[in-house]
Amino acid sequence: MNKNIIIGCLGVLLLLLVAVTLYMRHGNDERISELETEIDALRKHEKQSEVDRRVSQQMEEIAYGQQVLSEERSKEAIHQSEIAQEMTLRSESERKKAIEAQGIAEESAQEARNAYQMAEHQRVEAEHAKLVADTLNYISLGRTLGSQSYSIYQTGDKELGNMLAYASYLYTKNYGGDLYTPAVFQALIQSAGGRRNWNVHNGSISRIDISAKNNQLLTVSSYGEIFVHQFQDGQLRTTRLMNDQNYCFRDVFAAKDGKEYAVSHTGHLVVFNGKTVNQILYLENIDRPFSIQNVNDSKQLLIIGENSIALLDIATDKIIGTRRLDFRVMSVGRRDYKPLLFDNRGRMHLFNGLDDITNEKVPVSGQVTAFASSKNEHLTAYGMADGTIWLIDKNGKSFKLVGHLSQVTKMKLNGKRLYSSSYDGKLLFWVTDDPQIKPITLFQSSSWLTDFTFSSTKDYIWTGEHNGTMTEYLISLPKIAQRLRQNVKRNFTKEEWNYYVGKGIPYREVKVNSEQ
Repeated sequence: MNKNIIIGCLGVLLLLLVAVTLYMRHGNDERISELETEIDALRKHEKQSEVDRRVSQQMEEIAYGQQVLSEERSKEAIHQSEIAQEMTLRSESERKKAIEAQGIAEESAQEARNAYQMAEHQRVEAEHAKLVADTLNYISLGRTLGSQSYSIYQTGDKELGNMLAYASYLYTKNYGGDLYTPAVFQALIQSAGGRRNWNVHNGSISRIDISAKNNQLLTVSSYGEIFVHQFQDGQLRTTRLMNDQNYCFRDVFAAKDGKEYAVSHTGHLVVFNGKTVNQILYLENIDRPFSIQNVNDSKQLLIIGENSIALLDIATDKIIGTRRLDFRVMSVGRRDYKPLLFDNRGRMHLFNGLDDITNEKVPVSGQVTAFASSKNEHLTAYGMADGTIWLIDKNGKSFKLVGHLSQVTKMKLNGKRLYSSSYDGKLLFWVTDDPQIKPITLFQSSSWLTDFTFSSTKDYIWTGEHNGTMTEYLISLPKIAQRLRQNVKRNFTKEEWNYYVGKGIPYREVKVNSEQ
């Protein structure tokens, strides 16, 4: 039994040994397997390390190569930087030189521009000077042609005189000259032939007026004549409303309502309407009346005698008041749209009402026989018994105008233009803003000029004369030019042009259908 136990124990030991052996063998196998795995891993790791080492070596070689390349590039960059810096310095130097050159160029350009502008300015000045010289030459030529026209026309050669007058008009007008220059204007009005006269009155025409409402011309004479004139079909039709030598008419006035009034030196006032005499009023206590003046917006008339005045109501044609004067009235004018009376003692009196008459000294010496004023232009003119005219401007400066030889009978201011008539037979025209105010003779009569008035259009002047003649006188430059064109029948010949105008002046035709 023990033997069996021993054998059993040995068997168990043997089994254990076998098991241990098997286990150890199995463990060795696993260990071997693990070792092999580790070896394989080590081998792989070694291979990888070798690869990594080689890669690292290659990387190091690459890095080294890159380092070398980088150093070379760095050196190249430094070199390029040095080159760039050198080029920058060179560029900066060139830029400075370019700036300096640009500055020099700009200075040169500015100098060139200045030189060009100076040359252009000199050219413009030269052209302007030439233009001014040419203009003055042509204006002077216009005056010369006017003088030639006036003289030649007087000799009877009206054809050549008309051509010269129209050439004078063209050169003066086209080059901005003054058509009212005496040499030009007198030639124009002479050649235009804008003058017509009618011997209608037996006595001296004392006053002439325009009835705008009835489109009629009114004249009165010292022989007691009242005539009404009207144009029909180009003909002057005259109606005699009164012809009585017991009257001596001194003034006539056309009211706005169509009624007309004539005052006689005998102390009578005639009221008429252009067709018939309505009534004759006797003016009591009015000594030798000679003037009619409208007052109070033409609602009343002031009848002026030598030593007294009367106020007439136009609506009723009745005297509403009279006043005796302590002075003798020698002439009458108007200032500020009011009657202005001049006495024989060197004083003047502005009528504001029967109870309001001012008294002031006349600013010029001598007897005033005519007066005119322009409120807009601030001008006053005093016509004297000796023919002198005194013109006073807005600054109080006086100008002595000499042109008439005897008493001034009438004056009118139309803006800056002054018209005057005189017993010397002259109707003169003055341009008051001319540096040298010289007279232009519009008309010269062989008889005394007693009065004148403008047509309603201001194109004509009507004059009354001592011998009873009534004259219509054209003063409108456009109408004068139109008549001149109609009067020019041919052009200059080359010989006429060279002789009268000049060889150096380009030839031009004057006979044309429209103004050149």
